[in-house]
Amino acid sequence: MFDLYNQKKILAGTVLTTVLLSGCSDGSSSLSGISDLVTNPPAAEQVPISPKVLDSAASFLGAATGKEIPLSVDSVVFINSALGLNEVSADPQNLFGDLWMVVRDAYGVPVLDALECIQPIASETITLADGTTTDTVPMVIDTLEEEPVCAVEEGYEQYTIELEIGRLNMVRTMTQNPTVFARALEEAIKNINASESIKLDPAGRLILVSSDPVTGLPVENTIDSPRENLALYNALLKEGRIAGFGPEKHEGGQTIAPQWLEIRADLELGDLAYLRDGTPGRDHGVDLYKGYADLSGTTHDRQMDYANQLLSYIQYYDNGSTCHYRDDTGYAWAQVFDLEGYYGENIAGFMTHADDARRTIVFMHDVIQDMPEAPLQTLPTADGRFDLMHAAAAFLGGASNKSVPLTIDGLVFINTVLGLNEGVDFTNKGEVFGDLWELVRDENGVPVLDGNDCPQPVSMNGGTVPMEFDPDSGECVIVEGYEDDVIELELGRLNVVRVALTNPRVLDRALYDVMNSINASVGLKLDLAGRLAYGIDDGTGNVTYQTVDSPLAGLSLYWALMRWGKLEGTVEIIQDGTWTPVDLAIKEDLRDQLTAEGLLFLMDGTEACQGNAADCGAKRLTSGYVDYSAFNHTTATIYSGAMVDFVERQPDDLSCAYGDRTEDVWVRVLGSDDYTGSNIDAFVKQAEDTRNVIQFIHTVIQDPLTVAL
Repeated sequence: MFDLYNQKKILAGTVLTTVLLSGCSDGSSSLSGISDLVTNPPAAEQVPISPKVLDSAASFLGAATGKEIPLSVDSVVFINSALGLNEVSADPQNLFGDLWMVVRDAYGVPVLDALECIQPIASETITLADGTTTDTVPMVIDTLEEEPVCAVEEGYEQYTIELEIGRLNMVRTMTQNPTVFARALEEAIKNINASESIKLDPAGRLILVSSDPVTGLPVENTIDSPRENLALYNALLKEGRIAGFGPEKHEGGQTIAPQWLEIRADLELGDLAYLRDGTPGRDHGVDLYKGYADLSGTTHDRQMDYANQLLSYIQYYDNGSTCHYRDDTGYAWAQVFDLEGYYGENIAGFMTHADDARRTIVFMHDVIQDMPEAPLQTLPTADGRFDLMHAAAAFLGGASNKSVPLTIDGLVFINTVLGLNEGVDFTNKGEVFGDLWELVRDENGVPVLDGNDCPQPVSMNGGTVPMEFDPDSGECVIVEGYEDDVIELELGRLNVVRVALTNPRVLDRALYDVMNSINASVGLKLDLAGRLAYGIDDGTGNVTYQTVDSPLAGLSLYWALMRWGKLEGTVEIIQDGTWTPVDLAIKEDLRDQLTAEGLLFLMDGTEACQGNAADCGAKRLTSGYVDYSAFNHTTATIYSGAMVDFVERQPDDLSCAYGDRTEDVWVRVLGSDDYTGSNIDAFVKQAEDTRNVIQFIHTVIQDPLTVAL
């Protein structure tokens, strides 16, 4: 085959012959002019990246994704740009601002219009002023900026579709702090190398197999950490295999350079050897196409990939027996995808492969198949057990991640981003986008400063991490050699709050949508965790209650109660092409229902608020931080007497492996927690109680409690 390499060889030979025949201008016959051609011959052409590498990369991306938010081509492009896999312009708005769904070609590259602007996909068909219609949002060149930039034409801003990336919002923090990313890769490779073998689960995640040290029986552990899976994804696309540099480390005031990490050579991998060795004849990951990661080597045939993937699950049966649940098995092609075919290539196929992995993981997470939809269980709030501040805490807890606890540090950060803390600056190398550290705080949540007026990060080794004032930057910095001692905080789903930094009106819109749902409902209740639920009448008098589960919606409710002291205030949204103030309030028709439910405070606020508008909303300390000192919380008061239905394993019942149960939330879910407290600690505890109840509800199959002997 006459390829580029052969052309280069011919060219080298031609040059060599020419030099030998003509000699040099001074009459010598030196070959120094072609030394590079002789000693550094052109590199051999690289073979294409193995489709198996791309398949595993897609599975790892699916495993890093939240269960609720489907992947899209736009979200894959965003993640690749954030990770540096795409070499596109480093516009901060691309990373921290609005993300729109835009028209893209088969490689994921934006298709530009006649003005060379991106083309945002419109949420609905737009009729332009001249009567023509379009499915993309019209763009113009904004010449008012220092340099002309593309912008949405005035009046059409509301038609853009904002991209949701759910749990993948963690990439915003990880790209600002590469150490977090490097640690995730280090942890994954360390665990892989500690195993005896590895295999893949039906979704394509890594299962690490080792032996129990006592029984010698095999023990399997799946890598399901979102961070680790994202690090593995990045490694495969960057290096072409699971390898990369670990974190820079600091010990005893000394800095240890990052170490190269890879899968040990003697680990038996079988058909998965490509994870360690990559593609034979290739020394890197994906190439670039017009600056974007080239995923054109991907093909995804759903039937071929999932027809033989056997899943175990629990099937619900309503056949007249008292045992409604049975362990069953079936193939993913039928059980997850209902025999729905798909074939795709390039980035569309890659994205669908990743999302199919996500869907398979959702199925595998202890979900009972064909379970009848039961009425929403609610807290008995008519007795007055809930007040406005408990509701605010519960709404925040409902917005948080089921597996990531909320902390005082996290709450203070959220309040600062939302503008609830007044005059409070972000500290420590851009706390907004970088590390969030656990700090020493007083009983009000205010950081306790050291002798240099620096905050004091809590050390993972006990005590605090030493800080010093850097006169060059004018900021407090960690004393060199102690950078690894900080305790980094995770926000989980609450990372969505970062979007409000560059687009504060995103909360206005979320609150506007929630209030529309409230006012279209026949009533409000709180679910067993304390989240808001609104009733929908199907027209026949049958009312079903829908929980406000979106992180952004829950966050907007918290924000509203803390700002206004009730669900009544003014927001700004786009109407007829302009930002328009809109007054929000719960409709008067719901007053009697809210009174009966003990939730009238959502409409009217506290008694103090009703008597004086200045007493509505959160109070602040002299330091500017939100004042929680009047808040008191007792877990038993809120949750005792509320009953929860669930399904429990029955290991001792050979005739029926699972049974229905109904028990007290405070006893069964919260373990008869005797917590009583006040101030910001108590507020966070209510949010955490909410999160823990949600986690229980979402874990459909419960294990029986261990009885103490």
